[in-house]
Amino acid sequence: MVARDLIVVLFLSCKVTVGICAYNEGKNIGKLLQNVLKQQSLCLDSEVIVVCSGCTDNTADIVNKYAALDARVKPYYEKERKGKASAINYISAHAVGDAIVFISADTLPSKGGFAKMLAKLWQTNTGLVCGNPTPINTSKSMVGRIVQVLWRFHGHVFEELNDAGLAKHASEAFVVRRELVEQMPSETVNDDAYIAVNVKKKGWLIKFCPDAQISICGPKTFKEYFQQRRRVVFGHFQIKKMTGESPQYLMQMLPSQPVRTAKLVLWLSTKCDPFTLLTFLVAESLVNAAALFDFGFGKTHFQWTTLPSTKTVIP
Repeated sequence: MVARDLIVVLFLSCKVTVGICAYNEGKNIGKLLQNVLKQQSLCLDSEVIVVCSGCTDNTADIVNKYAALDARVKPYYEKERKGKASAINYISAHAVGDAIVFISADTLPSKGGFAKMLAKLWQTNTGLVCGNPTPINTSKSMVGRIVQVLWRFHGHVFEELNDAGLAKHASEAFVVRRELVEQMPSETVNDDAYIAVNVKKKGWLIKFCPDAQISICGPKTFKEYFQQRRRVVFGHFQIKKMTGESPQYLMQMLPSQPVRTAKLVLWLSTKCDPFTLLTFLVAESLVNAAALFDFGFGKTHFQWTTLPSTKTVIP
């Protein structure tokens, strides 16, 4: 109880900016705003900046409704879709909080998740804390199983690197000290990784908060899985070119940390059946090859195509 009370005190005494980037998120944005305003114990002088970027659905109308009911909600509208990096830059430039919580518009954090991440943020030398993305996809299909494998592996890798002080990537929801967030190039694909790598380069630690679960919906078709992962891995190559550092992911870790990578794959083999593991590894190999091709031939992904199956309403 004492630890829980300390978390509440820390959170309530901290002015927080919540940053949400939205493009045609009418299905989920209302539930997310309701969650942020009612279940995350934001203090009254905190703010929720929602960037609606070129939306053609009812996203702006829903955000307007919440802004009329709660002054903490501060909408910003872009007439044309400029990409997520542009929206992130607007949020970081206008944030007044001591810390910024960045969260994707198609996710849903667990009750009190922000406070748990924030409590870790104020630990010595910690500059950024990530939540724990948890897919709602079922295991009835192969795609659902490899989505579960992907995020289970993501969490395990993060925990191991977290304990070793080596983490330098982020996730669907994270909190960062405001002064550590820099403006990023508008063509940046993986905004979270860009911020995390730069925080790490400045000498700060990046921590993982497994108790702060963030519900997400992964792709439900192989085509969309391939599209999403191709974009993300392309973004990792891009971050390496921009910053000189790579976020940790399986294929990047293989040549630089072969023993650790082998142990991680061995751990993964105990968490799923052999056919699912093989499918996952083959899919990731193809994804990396396609992303490398895109990167080599100058293709860009900063204004990516929305994947319909990932926009399922999160319960």
